[in-house]
Amino acid sequence: MQTIGIMANAGKPAALEVAGRACSYLEARGVAVRIQSRVADALGQPERGFSDDGVADADAVLVLGGDGTILATARLCAPLGIPMLPIHVGRFGFLTAVAPENLSEALDALHEGRYTQEERMMLWCETRRGGILQDSGLALNEIVVANGPLSRVLHLRTSIDGKYVTTYAADGIIVATPTGSTAYSLSAGGPLVHPRLQTLIVTPICPHTLTARALLIPSEAEVTVFVERDPQDIVRVTIDGQLGFPLQSEDEITVRRAPHQARFLSVGGADFYDKLQSKLHWGETLY
Repeated sequence: MQTIGIMANAGKPAALEVAGRACSYLEARGVAVRIQSRVADALGQPERGFSDDGVADADAVLVLGGDGTILATARLCAPLGIPMLPIHVGRFGFLTAVAPENLSEALDALHEGRYTQEERMMLWCETRRGGILQDSGLALNEIVVANGPLSRVLHLRTSIDGKYVTTYAADGIIVATPTGSTAYSLSAGGPLVHPRLQTLIVTPICPHTLTARALLIPSEAEVTVFVERDPQDIVRVTIDGQLGFPLQSEDEITVRRAPHQARFLSVGGADFYDKLQSKLHWGETLY
């Protein structure tokens, strides 16, 4: 790889420190570096900054931060077909595999082509009001339709591939990817799903019934949610917990597999099963 982009959480000193080291290490080996503008500004080198679109010619992008930074970067890089190598500079870091202390070895492997690539499915969400498109967005983890600051029960009429399934009386509904199965969906009672599987996960949030459980459906399926809301309800769609927009009664939210895939590079390190133990303490006794 001859050109590598660097995107980081500019608000984290640790991420900036790793960004500076990565930049120096790569350039010493003749690799061209594209530094995200806000990262370059935070490093005191604004003249070296590129806009987000400036990474379009990069062979790969280093992502320095936690899972939130990776989610935001995935939405940018996936449509461009650019793979990402996440470096863990955050708290939880379920999506990362490389620790900062292993940065040099990871960069050598990347530069020399000693890596594997894994593609992760993403979601595409569209909201229509009276048949007119209002908003749309791309997600790596999940699309959520949920209530606002008032904890009122929502009624969400849900269909899959045009077939009515149920009207959830719940705090909301999550449509997640396998990658997102370890995030909000898991907290709401959804299953853990290996990221290489091709499926969508439909998980109600705090359903007001004992019979509503998470549902696994084919990756080609299309989920449609109609909001049956009281005028006092405040309902929103959120994308990866980072982007959102308000809904009105009878708005139609459609979620389906996106045409783009997130590409993750691996140079060794913890795999999915390792992370179940190290991050989620899978199988440990509670006493």
